[in-house]
Amino acid sequence: MRSTFISVFAYHLKNNRIIAGVSGALKKGLCVLCLIIFAISASRAQAPQITPKVAVRLQLDETGHKTVAFTDVADITGLAANGTVSVNPLHIDCSLLGPQTITVTASNGTPATTQTKSIPVIVTSTPVFSDHHDITIPADNNCNTVLPDYTAMYAPHDICNNATLSIKQDPLAGTPLIVNQPTNITITASDQFGGITAIFFTVTSYAIPVIFPKPGPITLKLSESGSYEVQVADLGSPFVCDGSTLTNTMSPLDLNCANLGNQTITLTSSNLRPNPQAVTFSVPADAVTDAAGNIYVADSYSCSIRKIATNGTVTTFAGGSGCGYADGSGATAKFKVVNGITIDPSGNLYVIDENDRVRKITPNGTVTTIAGNGQNKTVDGLGTAASFQDPKGITIDAGGNLYITQGDYRIRKVTPGGMVITITPPSSVSKLNSPIGITTDPLGNLYITDYSSAIKKIAPDGTITTVAGHDGSGFTDGTGAAASFNQPKGIIRDNQGNLYVTDSKNNAIRKIDPSGKVTTLQLYTNNPVDKATLNNPIGIKLDPFGNLIVVDTDNERIVRITPAGQLTTIAGNGIVGNNNGNTNTPAMLGGTASINVPVTVLSSINSTSPQGGIVSTISSLPADATVCAGKAIDFTASIPPGTTVNSYQWQVNGVNAGTNQSTFSSSALQNGDLVTCITANNVSCTVPQTSQPIQAHINPAPGIVFAQNPTIKLGENITLVPQLSGDIVSLSWSPALGLSSTNTPYPIANPAVTTIYYLTATSSLNCQSIVPVTVTVITPIHIPNTFTPNGDGFNDVWKIDDLVNYPNCTVNIFNRYGQALFHANGYGTPWDGTYHGGKLPPGTYYYIIDLKNGNKPLAGWVAIIR
Repeated sequence: MRSTFISVFAYHLKNNRIIAGVSGALKKGLCVLCLIIFAISASRAQAPQITPKVAVRLQLDETGHKTVAFTDVADITGLAANGTVSVNPLHIDCSLLGPQTITVTASNGTPATTQTKSIPVIVTSTPVFSDHHDITIPADNNCNTVLPDYTAMYAPHDICNNATLSIKQDPLAGTPLIVNQPTNITITASDQFGGITAIFFTVTSYAIPVIFPKPGPITLKLSESGSYEVQVADLGSPFVCDGSTLTNTMSPLDLNCANLGNQTITLTSSNLRPNPQAVTFSVPADAVTDAAGNIYVADSYSCSIRKIATNGTVTTFAGGSGCGYADGSGATAKFKVVNGITIDPSGNLYVIDENDRVRKITPNGTVTTIAGNGQNKTVDGLGTAASFQDPKGITIDAGGNLYITQGDYRIRKVTPGGMVITITPPSSVSKLNSPIGITTDPLGNLYITDYSSAIKKIAPDGTITTVAGHDGSGFTDGTGAAASFNQPKGIIRDNQGNLYVTDSKNNAIRKIDPSGKVTTLQLYTNNPVDKATLNNPIGIKLDPFGNLIVVDTDNERIVRITPAGQLTTIAGNGIVGNNNGNTNTPAMLGGTASINVPVTVLSSINSTSPQGGIVSTISSLPADATVCAGKAIDFTASIPPGTTVNSYQWQVNGVNAGTNQSTFSSSALQNGDLVTCITANNVSCTVPQTSQPIQAHINPAPGIVFAQNPTIKLGENITLVPQLSGDIVSLSWSPALGLSSTNTPYPIANPAVTTIYYLTATSSLNCQSIVPVTVTVITPIHIPNTFTPNGDGFNDVWKIDDLVNYPNCTVNIFNRYGQALFHANGYGTPWDGTYHGGKLPPGTYYYIIDLKNGNKPLAGWVAIIR
């Protein structure tokens, strides 16, 4: 009743409907009363309502603490924007384990709008398990295995001493396992108040071989050639219960006369094979880590981005449903082959897609195209109005600018706004040769790996210098140009200014310190089943802890390498595939078994002892074994009449040489070499006997060396300057054509065509050396500067007849903006004035022709006239 009265009265007051005729004083009093009543009513209507949640359990974290939020225990309605909520106690710990009361107070600002509720809760702990991983266990010879009890192996602990834990395994210990099939295991731990934690892993039972020995005694008889190849059946019967393929080896495998008598042969049987549950990759190219340590892999041939979480779980983060091109989320997105990958501070990934596009992947897996339209050419512009030509590597600077290497020898920049800019000139100016890897430093310098096998630096002003290495491959540590690389690909810079490079063909990680000194990391591993040898490493990045993350491409794995060189395989087992799972899953299944088998080895005449030996007598031709350097000496071994041998082993200075023949010839002997022959008869296993030696006497030949093969222009001449050494009594040149003399040391050569001259030097002992030198004659090349590709059959192509003499030349044509329009190796098909099949407009175009003869490339212009 009172409530209704107040509501009606407040309504009339609000609408100025106080009853007419009431005196002014009374009217004023009534108004005050109405306002008070209205305020009371309004305050009661605005009080928050606290609704306790039922059966609340508050679980402490792994440190034994928790900060309680009111949303943990209650739902609150009617709370004003400036309302407040307090919780008591706000912080709980192990001392409050079990039933407790949490008091929640909600207020809209006045005592009349404040409500308090005491809510019963149960405080529980969090059991903590040790690290766990997938497990393989051997089955017995009948492929029977039961599940062990893992509750003790993975026994959890609790941060609260007053917590009592109970542990449960599902399936239970003793459950039979099916061989080679993984079984999912769950171990659950809970305290007495309901706090619970679970871990999950798989257990795979695998069959291992067993070898049943052959009953003894075992006798093996050599053939008449004195040899015997051991067979598995000679020693035993390998068996594996699951029928998997066995690989059997014997050591020693081949027996000969040296093995006569009692021997022990080891028979080893293995069914070791890749685990189908293990993580596999498909030619991974690059990888990057986020701030939390998760690794994202550009898995090229699966056309996807794979994620390796910090707990070892491997999933497909984007793509993976087939190769192609499509933006979208997760598996709905499609890529072609993915190459480079980088990441920004917000966790967005940027990927080089062989669709000639740059793709962005947000932390939730949404894929969009930020630049490139799929046309394989170099065109600057905004976003998809731009195009890329064979993009390869990618990096990002502190300002969010992306830098991309291209197969046409250029570097492209993508601004945060999506504008694509070419920041390097054509290769004829930049001297870049197919840059691949790229990284940056805080000063805005770019560092790239160049296919010329050099590491180069691009300053913010565009200046390009070589940091380390040089044009030409090798594998040498050193400083600057003294070092050499062989197709370096990935590159990354650490906070100390060191560069790390994947030297792909040398299968090495190279370090370049700020002074330009190059060293090779000496890799090692503490895991006996792992290998520290890389095979075509490509991608390289740093994780948040300063370790290198390296994509070991041809080993199909991702590895972690510490600055000291310790290598650990993160994921991948060397098998090409696209299998997700956990990095802890064993890479291999199966096992190996060995037995040692005693045998008796007999000769072909059933003897366990060798017979007496036969000594040969060797002779030489010439008889004194004296020849000029490079000439052959022939040797012959003779045995006494009435004896038989079937084994001849020639030796030079005690090292085996020649074949199993009674004769031996060599033109590579050095002065003083001793030649002997060991003879034996394998039929009766005679004791090998060595002949008396013959010493070779080698007379030196004159020395002739040409520093280079000279090149001259037609009509020019050059003096041939051989470096002569040793005993020389006469010299002779041939052919005589184009020479000023044929018997002087340094004649003048003036050939009309490229000619090979031979210099013969003779010593006083009549030993000769004949050495060639090639004089290359360059014919002037006429390059037309105009042609008229109008289809009239006359002068329709840019014909350069003289290039027929240079089959290895390269011809490149550019427009005035530096865009490549034509490229040819050799010039068998002349340029017809088109680009991608379309006619180019009349105008001036620029060429660079490299004759590949060691001279400077030819450069100039040619005009199209239509």
